[in-house]
Amino acid sequence: MEEGQPDGRFIPVVRLTALDARGRAVVQVGDTRVALVRVDGQVHALEDTCPHRGGSLHEGDLEGTLLHCPLHAWPFDVRTGLCPWRPEAKVRIYDVLVRGGEILIAASDRVPGR
Repeated sequence: MEEGQPDGRFIPVVRLTALDARGRAVVQVGDTRVALVRVDGQVHALEDTCPHRGGSLHEGDLEGTLLHCPLHAWPFDVRTGLCPWRPEAKVRIYDVLVRGGEILIAASDRVPGR
């Protein structure tokens, strides 16, 4: 797990080659675990902890852009952080840049709205 500081700028967190066979990795930004998920060649970053029971989202199944919590299958859209089943359930998302084989994320996260 790599570490970054939550100071509002893009920070390098891991190389693209560190993504596993499913296109996933977990990094630490400050006190937050962030899941990196590659979908159709694009890397997305979202808070790794499900707000329902704390499951690690990166361990769940991916259907299109929906990443399902491994504990109770709540889905979260990796692009928006929103759960289509429960409007009140959402996770933070982070902007992502890929530069020179390095994944960088914006450490200033945002909570999605409706």
